[in-house]
Amino acid sequence: MKMLLVMITFILMGCATQGVDRASQNKIIKEFYASVESRDQVELSSEVKTGIVGGAAVGVIDNLDGNHEDMIAGALAGALVGGIFTAMFEGSNTAYEYSLHSADQGDFSVIQKDKFDLQSNCVKVRVAAEVVVSPASTEKCQFN
Repeated sequence: MKMLLVMITFILMGCATQGVDRASQNKIIKEFYASVESRDQVELSSEVKTGIVGGAAVGVIDNLDGNHEDMIAGALAGALVGGIFTAMFEGSNTAYEYSLHSADQGDFSVIQKDKFDLQSNCVKVRVAAEVVVSPASTEKCQFN
């Protein structure tokens, strides 16, 4: 029975369309090429301390109807769970700052977690921003 369910799952996954990602709707997507001037390793900020405090608060609140030992145990358990889940969600704090130059865009920097090979010193940059499209009168689109 389990084998049948696995086979049906793979068949249904094969029927899925490989069209444009739904997250790409209503976004301006701009692509251009840039040369890499430098790459520096940077440390990203972390919210683990906030996760620990939030988890501890939830643990205490959950055990308000108990005695003070229950509240302390709840705070410790909540802090541990909050910190672990926040750290798992964030992943590594190591990222890379790439200083780039484009003839059209000028000099700019990009920070991302991916470290890529710099042998060619050329990268493709894809920029997307939120866009709202609504109808307008024809007169508004008359450009001279």
